[in-house]
Amino acid sequence: MKANRARLSVLLILITSIAFLGILPVAAQAGSGKGMGNQGVMGPIVVREWFRSLNLTNEDLDKLEKILESREFELIKAQNEIRILQAQIANILVDPDPDLKAIEEAISKSLQYEKTVRMIQIERQVAIRKVVGEDRWQTILLLVNEARMSEKTGKFANSFSTKGLSVEETNRYSHLLAILRRIM
Repeated sequence: MKANRARLSVLLILITSIAFLGILPVAAQAGSGKGMGNQGVMGPIVVREWFRSLNLTNEDLDKLEKILESREFELIKAQNEIRILQAQIANILVDPDPDLKAIEEAISKSLQYEKTVRMIQIERQVAIRKVVGEDRWQTILLLVNEARMSEKTGKFANSFSTKGLSVEETNRYSHLLAILRRIM
């Protein structure tokens, strides 16, 4: 019985670790680009400067959008399957004598979906990086990190304000924000 509990604990830790893998690599990359670390909430002036330094055209944004759309259905399906399997595991664990074999099977399935999600994310990042180049990629990572930190602190609307941008810049900026949310 103790061996089963230990095995179950290890499997649950593994699932939790894998769940965080989808988040950590981009955040870690964002911190390495220009010495900004995980400070976050740099404010609207810095964010607009980063945006302007990207010098993205509407054509660039359309290319990024196509990259994100290419396997969107498969990504959403895999993410949904992971949620379903997590719920199944939680339901099994409610039982005083949970079926460890059923938990292990659900974890194995979940790991396959996690792999699919992670590979799609990596393929997207590589494709976007090729389109925008290394310097602009590092700036995009800074913007993604800033968006995450701003959302956590409730300051997204302030940090990503369009105040001071032209109408054309505001449209591109809004398009980029939609793309950033999908990368996040």
